[in-house]
Amino acid sequence: MGLIERWGKGLAGLGNATAKAVNAFYGALGRPGKVLQDFINGTWLRHPLHATLTDVVVGGFTMLLILDLVSLIFRAEVALGATIVLGLTVLAALATIVTGLTDFKDAEGPERNAATLHGLTNIIATLVYVVAFFVRLGDGLVAGQVLSIIGYAILSFGAYVGGEVVFKHGYMVNRNVFDGAQQANDFTAVLPAASLAENTPTQASLGDTALVLVRRGDLVYALQNTCSHAGGPLNEGTLDGDSIVCPWHASTFRLKDGSIKHGPAFVPQAAYRARIAGDQVEVQGPINA
Repeated sequence: MGLIERWGKGLAGLGNATAKAVNAFYGALGRPGKVLQDFINGTWLRHPLHATLTDVVVGGFTMLLILDLVSLIFRAEVALGATIVLGLTVLAALATIVTGLTDFKDAEGPERNAATLHGLTNIIATLVYVVAFFVRLGDGLVAGQVLSIIGYAILSFGAYVGGEVVFKHGYMVNRNVFDGAQQANDFTAVLPAASLAENTPTQASLGDTALVLVRRGDLVYALQNTCSHAGGPLNEGTLDGDSIVCPWHASTFRLKDGSIKHGPAFVPQAAYRARIAGDQVEVQGPINA
Protein backbone atom coordinates (compact mmCIF):
# COMPACT_ATOMS: atom_id res chain seq x y z
CA MET A 1 0.00 0.00 0.00
CA GLY A 2 1.42 3.37 -1.05
CA LEU A 3 1.70 6.53 1.03
CA ILE A 4 -1.45 8.10 -0.41
CA GLU A 5 -3.46 4.93 0.24
CA ARG A 6 -2.22 4.75 3.85
CA TRP A 7 -2.97 8.40 4.56
CA GLY A 8 -6.35 8.13 2.85
CA LYS A 9 -7.27 5.02 4.82
CA GLY A 10 -6.47 6.88 8.02
CA LEU A 11 -9.04 9.50 7.04
CA ALA A 12 -11.81 6.97 6.32
CA GLY A 13 -13.83 7.99 9.36
CA LEU A 14 -13.73 11.65 8.39
CA GLY A 15 -14.63 10.83 4.80
CA ASN A 16 -17.59 8.65 5.74
CA ALA A 17 -18.95 11.26 8.16
CA THR A 18 -18.55 14.03 5.57
CA ALA A 19 -20.32 12.03 2.85
CA LYS A 20 -23.15 11.23 5.26
CA ALA A 21 -23.53 14.91 6.19
CA VAL A 22 -23.58 16.09 2.56
CA ASN A 23 -26.12 13.41 1.63
CA ALA A 24 -28.28 14.47 4.57
CA PHE A 25 -28.08 18.12 3.49
CA TYR A 26 -29.29 17.43 -0.04
CA GLY A 27 -31.87 14.95 1.19
CA ALA A 28 -33.35 17.53 3.58
CA LEU A 29 -33.86 19.93 0.66
CA GLY A 30 -36.06 17.44 -1.20
CA ARG A 31 -36.66 18.07 -4.90
CA PRO A 32 -35.00 21.52 -4.85
CA GLY A 33 -31.93 19.77 -3.46
CA LYS A 34 -31.94 17.39 -6.42
CA VAL A 35 -32.08 20.32 -8.85
CA LEU A 36 -29.28 22.09 -6.97
CA GLN A 37 -27.21 18.91 -6.99
CA ASP A 38 -27.68 18.55 -10.76
CA PHE A 39 -26.33 22.08 -11.23
CA ILE A 40 -23.35 21.62 -8.91
CA ASN A 41 -22.48 18.18 -10.31
CA GLY A 42 -22.37 19.69 -13.80
CA THR A 43 -25.08 17.48 -15.28
CA TRP A 44 -26.23 20.46 -17.37
CA LEU A 45 -22.66 20.95 -18.61
CA ARG A 46 -22.23 17.29 -19.60
CA HIS A 47 -18.93 17.50 -17.72
CA PRO A 48 -18.10 17.53 -13.99
CA LEU A 49 -18.22 21.18 -12.90
CA HIS A 50 -15.63 20.47 -10.20
CA ALA A 51 -13.00 19.49 -12.78
CA THR A 52 -13.63 22.72 -14.71
CA LEU A 53 -13.21 24.86 -11.62
CA THR A 54 -10.01 23.12 -10.52
CA ASP A 55 -8.38 24.38 -13.73
CA VAL A 56 -9.38 27.94 -12.79
CA VAL A 57 -7.96 27.53 -9.29
CA VAL A 58 -4.64 25.99 -10.27
CA GLY A 59 -4.23 28.52 -13.08
CA GLY A 60 -5.08 31.46 -10.82
CA PHE A 61 -2.71 30.45 -8.04
CA THR A 62 0.02 29.73 -10.58
CA MET A 63 -0.40 33.27 -11.95
CA LEU A 64 -0.18 34.57 -8.39
CA LEU A 65 3.09 32.69 -7.90
CA ILE A 66 4.50 34.19 -11.11
CA LEU A 67 3.49 37.72 -10.08
CA ASP A 68 5.09 37.24 -6.66
CA LEU A 69 8.31 35.97 -8.23
CA VAL A 70 8.37 38.94 -10.62
CA SER A 71 7.89 41.24 -7.64
CA LEU A 72 10.68 39.59 -5.62
CA ILE A 73 13.21 39.25 -8.43
CA PHE A 74 12.64 42.41 -10.44
CA ARG A 75 11.18 44.64 -7.71
CA ALA A 76 8.21 45.29 -9.96
CA GLU A 77 5.12 47.00 -8.57
CA VAL A 78 2.58 44.24 -9.07
CA ALA A 79 1.29 43.94 -5.51
CA LEU A 80 -2.21 45.25 -6.31
CA GLY A 81 -2.60 42.94 -9.30
CA ALA A 82 -1.38 39.98 -7.26
CA THR A 83 -3.87 40.71 -4.47
CA ILE A 84 -6.74 40.95 -6.96
CA VAL A 85 -5.72 37.64 -8.56
CA LEU A 86 -5.48 36.07 -5.10
CA GLY A 87 -8.93 37.29 -4.03
CA LEU A 88 -10.67 36.14 -7.22
CA THR A 89 -8.94 32.75 -7.13
CA VAL A 90 -9.92 32.20 -3.50
CA LEU A 91 -13.55 32.72 -4.54
CA ALA A 92 -13.08 30.12 -7.30
CA ALA A 93 -11.46 27.78 -4.75
CA LEU A 94 -14.48 28.06 -2.45
CA ALA A 95 -16.79 27.18 -5.34
CA THR A 96 -14.50 24.27 -6.15
CA ILE A 97 -14.79 22.97 -2.60
CA VAL A 98 -18.60 23.06 -2.82
CA THR A 99 -18.64 21.16 -6.13
CA GLY A 100 -16.06 18.70 -4.83
CA LEU A 101 -18.11 17.90 -1.74
CA THR A 102 -21.19 17.35 -3.90
CA ASP A 103 -19.34 14.85 -6.08
CA PHE A 104 -17.62 13.34 -3.04
CA LYS A 105 -20.83 12.17 -1.37
CA ASP A 106 -21.18 9.43 -4.03
CA ALA A 107 -17.62 8.14 -3.74
CA GLU A 108 -17.07 4.80 -2.02
CA GLY A 109 -14.30 2.62 -0.65
CA PRO A 110 -10.67 3.37 -1.59
CA GLU A 111 -11.69 6.17 -3.96
CA ARG A 112 -13.50 7.91 -1.09
CA ASN A 113 -10.42 7.62 1.11
CA ALA A 114 -8.19 9.12 -1.58
CA ALA A 115 -10.78 11.80 -2.35
CA THR A 116 -10.90 12.68 1.37
CA LEU A 117 -7.14 13.27 1.39
CA HIS A 118 -7.44 15.31 -1.82
CA GLY A 119 -10.25 17.46 -0.46
CA LEU A 120 -8.74 17.99 2.99
CA THR A 121 -5.39 19.02 1.49
CA ASN A 122 -6.99 21.55 -0.82
CA ILE A 123 -9.21 22.97 1.92
CA ILE A 124 -6.08 23.55 4.01
CA ALA A 125 -4.40 25.20 1.01
CA THR A 126 -7.43 27.46 0.51
CA LEU A 127 -7.39 28.50 4.18
CA VAL A 128 -3.70 29.40 3.87
CA TYR A 129 -4.52 31.54 0.83
CA VAL A 130 -7.39 33.25 2.68
CA VAL A 131 -4.98 34.21 5.48
CA ALA A 132 -2.45 35.39 2.88
CA PHE A 133 -5.12 37.61 1.30
CA PHE A 134 -5.93 39.42 4.54
CA VAL A 135 -2.25 39.69 5.46
CA ARG A 136 -1.61 41.41 2.12
CA LEU A 137 -4.51 43.79 2.71
CA GLY A 138 -2.87 44.71 6.01
CA ASP A 139 0.36 45.73 4.22
CA GLY A 140 2.14 42.50 5.10
CA LEU A 141 3.28 41.92 1.53
CA VAL A 142 6.32 39.73 2.20
CA ALA A 143 4.50 37.61 4.79
CA GLY A 144 1.60 37.26 2.36
CA GLN A 145 3.96 36.16 -0.38
CA VAL A 146 5.55 33.55 1.88
CA LEU A 147 2.13 32.23 2.86
CA SER A 148 1.13 32.05 -0.81
CA ILE A 149 4.20 29.98 -1.65
CA ILE A 150 3.36 27.60 1.22
CA GLY A 151 -0.22 27.43 -0.04
CA TYR A 152 1.00 26.61 -3.53
CA ALA A 153 3.11 23.72 -2.24
CA ILE A 154 0.09 22.30 -0.37
CA LEU A 155 -2.14 22.88 -3.38
CA SER A 156 0.31 21.06 -5.65
CA PHE A 157 0.23 18.00 -3.43
CA GLY A 158 -3.56 18.14 -3.36
CA ALA A 159 -3.64 18.34 -7.16
CA TYR A 160 -1.35 15.31 -7.35
CA VAL A 161 -3.68 13.34 -5.10
CA GLY A 162 -6.59 14.48 -7.27
CA GLY A 163 -4.86 12.94 -10.27
CA GLU A 164 -4.52 9.72 -8.29
CA VAL A 165 -8.25 9.77 -7.53
CA VAL A 166 -9.19 10.16 -11.20
CA PHE A 167 -6.57 8.14 -13.03
CA LYS A 168 -6.08 5.29 -10.56
CA HIS A 169 -9.62 4.93 -9.20
CA GLY A 170 -11.59 6.15 -12.24
CA TYR A 171 -13.51 8.64 -10.12
CA MET A 172 -16.16 10.70 -12.00
CA VAL A 173 -15.35 9.21 -15.40
CA ASN A 174 -17.73 7.63 -17.90
CA ARG A 175 -17.83 3.95 -16.95
CA ASN A 176 -18.94 2.94 -20.45
CA VAL A 177 -16.30 4.78 -22.45
CA PHE A 178 -14.00 1.78 -23.03
CA ASP A 179 -16.63 -0.95 -23.28
CA GLY A 180 -18.77 1.06 -25.65
CA ALA A 181 -22.16 -0.18 -26.77
CA GLN A 182 -22.54 -3.17 -29.09
CA GLN A 183 -23.82 -2.14 -32.52
CA ALA A 184 -26.83 -3.86 -34.04
CA ASN A 185 -27.34 -2.67 -37.62
CA ASP A 186 -30.38 -4.90 -37.98
CA PHE A 187 -32.97 -5.82 -35.36
CA THR A 188 -31.41 -8.57 -33.27
CA ALA A 189 -33.11 -10.89 -30.78
CA VAL A 190 -31.90 -10.40 -27.21
CA LEU A 191 -34.57 -11.99 -24.98
CA PRO A 192 -37.68 -14.20 -25.24
CA ALA A 193 -40.75 -11.96 -25.04
CA ALA A 194 -42.24 -14.21 -22.36
CA SER A 195 -39.32 -13.33 -20.07
CA LEU A 196 -40.06 -9.60 -20.16
CA ALA A 197 -42.66 -8.73 -17.55
CA GLU A 198 -44.67 -5.51 -17.66
CA ASN A 199 -43.02 -2.48 -16.01
CA THR A 200 -40.14 -4.55 -14.68
CA PRO A 201 -36.53 -3.60 -15.52
CA THR A 202 -35.03 -6.77 -17.01
CA GLN A 203 -31.46 -7.51 -18.01
CA ALA A 204 -30.63 -8.83 -21.46
CA SER A 205 -27.48 -9.07 -23.58
CA LEU A 206 -26.50 -7.86 -27.02
CA GLY A 207 -23.14 -9.49 -27.58
CA ASP A 208 -20.89 -8.24 -24.78
CA THR A 209 -23.18 -5.33 -23.93
CA ALA A 210 -25.61 -5.73 -21.03
CA LEU A 211 -28.97 -4.08 -21.66
CA VAL A 212 -31.90 -3.16 -19.46
CA LEU A 213 -35.33 -3.66 -21.06
CA VAL A 214 -38.62 -2.17 -19.91
CA ARG A 215 -41.95 -3.26 -21.36
CA ARG A 216 -45.05 -1.10 -21.30
CA GLY A 217 -47.80 -2.75 -23.25
CA ASP A 218 -46.66 -3.12 -26.84
CA LEU A 219 -43.79 -0.67 -26.30
CA VAL A 220 -40.32 -1.81 -25.26
CA TYR A 221 -37.45 0.43 -24.21
CA ALA A 222 -33.79 -0.62 -24.18
CA LEU A 223 -30.79 1.11 -22.60
CA GLN A 224 -27.24 0.06 -21.86
CA ASN A 225 -27.45 -1.47 -18.41
CA THR A 226 -24.23 -0.18 -16.83
CA CYS A 227 -24.76 3.31 -15.40
CA SER A 228 -22.27 5.75 -16.91
CA HIS A 229 -21.69 7.46 -13.55
CA ALA A 230 -20.30 4.67 -11.37
CA GLY A 231 -21.25 1.41 -13.07
CA GLY A 232 -24.47 0.66 -11.20
CA PRO A 233 -26.81 -2.02 -12.68
CA LEU A 234 -29.89 -0.24 -14.00
CA ASN A 235 -31.88 -3.47 -14.10
CA GLU A 236 -31.82 -3.35 -10.28
CA GLY A 237 -33.12 0.22 -10.31
CA THR A 238 -36.64 1.61 -10.10
CA LEU A 239 -38.96 3.20 -12.64
CA ASP A 240 -39.99 6.81 -12.20
CA GLY A 241 -42.54 7.84 -14.81
CA ASP A 242 -40.75 7.95 -18.15
CA SER A 243 -37.35 7.24 -16.58
CA ILE A 244 -35.25 4.66 -14.76
CA VAL A 245 -33.32 5.44 -11.57
CA CYS A 246 -29.93 3.87 -10.87
CA PRO A 247 -29.95 1.97 -7.55
CA TRP A 248 -26.52 3.22 -6.51
CA HIS A 249 -26.58 7.02 -6.67
CA ALA A 250 -30.00 7.82 -8.17
CA SER A 251 -28.82 8.98 -11.60
CA THR A 252 -32.01 9.10 -13.65
CA PHE A 253 -32.22 8.39 -17.39
CA ARG A 254 -35.16 8.75 -19.78
CA LEU A 255 -36.20 5.42 -21.23
CA LYS A 256 -36.94 6.69 -24.72
CA ASP A 257 -33.46 8.01 -25.52
CA GLY A 258 -31.13 7.50 -22.53
CA SER A 259 -30.86 11.24 -21.86
CA ILE A 260 -30.18 12.43 -18.32
CA LYS A 261 -33.07 13.64 -16.22
CA HIS A 262 -31.06 13.89 -12.99
CA GLY A 263 -27.39 13.38 -12.12
CA PRO A 264 -24.87 12.78 -10.76
CA ALA A 265 -24.32 11.13 -14.16
CA PHE A 266 -23.19 13.53 -16.87
CA VAL A 267 -23.03 11.10 -19.81
CA PRO A 268 -26.29 9.71 -21.29
CA GLN A 269 -26.94 5.99 -21.56
CA ALA A 270 -26.80 4.31 -24.97
CA ALA A 271 -30.38 3.73 -26.13
CA TYR A 272 -31.70 1.22 -28.68
CA ARG A 273 -34.83 0.85 -30.75
CA ALA A 274 -36.71 -2.13 -29.36
CA ARG A 275 -39.71 -4.19 -30.43
CA ILE A 276 -41.50 -7.46 -29.87
CA ALA A 277 -41.33 -9.62 -32.98
CA GLY A 278 -43.06 -12.96 -32.62
CA ASP A 279 -41.82 -14.54 -29.43
CA GLN A 280 -38.61 -12.46 -29.20
CA VAL A 281 -37.59 -8.99 -28.05
CA GLU A 282 -35.34 -7.41 -30.68
CA VAL A 283 -33.15 -4.31 -30.55
CA GLN A 284 -31.40 -2.18 -33.14
CA GLY A 285 -28.97 0.71 -32.73
CA PRO A 286 -27.83 2.40 -30.59
CA ILE A 287 -29.89 5.38 -31.72
CA ASN A 288 -27.89 8.04 -29.83
CA ALA A 289 -24.32 6.93 -30.60
